[in-house]
Amino acid sequence: MVRRISDDKLQQYVEAIGKSELIAWLLERCQDDEKLRASLLDLVTPKGNTDALADEIRGRIHQAWQLAKRRDGWKMALPISRELDQALDSIRSLMDKGSLAEAEKLLVSFVQAAEKGMTSVDDSYGYLWPTCHRGVTLWGEVWAQIQPRDVKYLTDLVYEHIHDNGYAIKDDMISKFAKALGDEGLRALQWRLKGDLAALPQPDPGERLPNIQRVQVVGWLKEIADTLGDVDEYIAIIESEQQVQTYALSVARRLFEAGRLQEALAYLEKGTARFISGEPDDYPTLKSKTLIALGRKDEAKEIFWQEFAGSLSTSAFEKILELTPDTEKDHAHQRAAALAERHRAPERGAYFLVEMHALERAARLIQQRQGEISGVFYDTTVKVAEALTEPYPAQAWTLYKILLLNILNESRYKAYPHAARYLICMQELAVAAGIQAQQTEFVQHLRQVHGRKSSFWAKAKKGS
Repeated sequence: MVRRISDDKLQQYVEAIGKSELIAWLLERCQDDEKLRASLLDLVTPKGNTDALADEIRGRIHQAWQLAKRRDGWKMALPISRELDQALDSIRSLMDKGSLAEAEKLLVSFVQAAEKGMTSVDDSYGYLWPTCHRGVTLWGEVWAQIQPRDVKYLTDLVYEHIHDNGYAIKDDMISKFAKALGDEGLRALQWRLKGDLAALPQPDPGERLPNIQRVQVVGWLKEIADTLGDVDEYIAIIESEQQVQTYALSVARRLFEAGRLQEALAYLEKGTARFISGEPDDYPTLKSKTLIALGRKDEAKEIFWQEFAGSLSTSAFEKILELTPDTEKDHAHQRAAALAERHRAPERGAYFLVEMHALERAARLIQQRQGEISGVFYDTTVKVAEALTEPYPAQAWTLYKILLLNILNESRYKAYPHAARYLICMQELAVAAGIQAQQTEFVQHLRQVHGRKSSFWAKAKKGS
């Protein structure tokens, strides 16, 4: 192990060195280390003399985007994002020094450069997008600190930029500028956007494709309602746009968070979507949370039982156990096992039983319902077969047989290595289970039906 000098000891060494010698060392290192140079400038620039630092930052923003002009500039997203992150750190330093006006100008330059530069860079891996978002967030923060500020000017600024949002770098701009806009600015923006919405064609439930302009404006109005914490306004937008069935879960979550539990419960029943991207909870989870908050734990538990019966989800069963007294947990396990045994997909039922360490029940389920197992859920089926290999080799043999036949019957030649491995496993399991005659008969059947699949037989022979 490398012995590391303690921070206290390092401090003693630094304090012992001469000031002029340390300055010379730092300046020398800054010649080859731009990041160190930028950090040093952030630290030492006096509060009353930030013009030089601002010019330096502006130059670094420009230099970062110059990387996009290289022959391989389209793939420079990561290096550019690193340079820009350092520039944003320096802008934050300017803000901390109280140079808010200069920081705001720099952030305008940052956003303008990002809008132009993103056209030349492939950001498929999402390196630049978060950095650009951070720039817009800082822009909103600096405006929130500027005093006094012209609310009308700021409202116009946000209105203009949300309509000019190339590459989506100004997503959520209203929320990011909420503190700067204040209630007055948000209401003014809301009023203006409602006017825009009124001028657009009304939503038509029969339309195959929605009006994109209307979708945008409605999205901004929802964002304002959320920023203001106005649940009723959010609901009014949803209802006016005839989106109740689609977004009932979103409305119910906001009602729940506002403590309006009975309304949340009623709204949940209006929806058709059990899950919405971006929502933290799905339908059964939110409904159960609401019921629990209302003191109706038994009803909440039944919601999870319904969910479990369809999915055999381990997480759903864990939530059931959380709501079950210790004295009733054994009964809950028995009920879950019975549901698993009756599930429409026996391999999934067997997998849950294996997870519960109920291997005997899993083996019995395989034995009784082997004709219903297709081998399509190969990942689950393999795990069950592996778990049953030692205690119940005959049932494991059955599962490997199903998996093997699924591959060969479908002629999935890329999976032939797996099929060959399954056949070898079956040979070992047949010996352990005392069913060598069945194994011999099965191999004869394979040679009759799939004898021409030479690559499979070659792999089986090589592995045996």
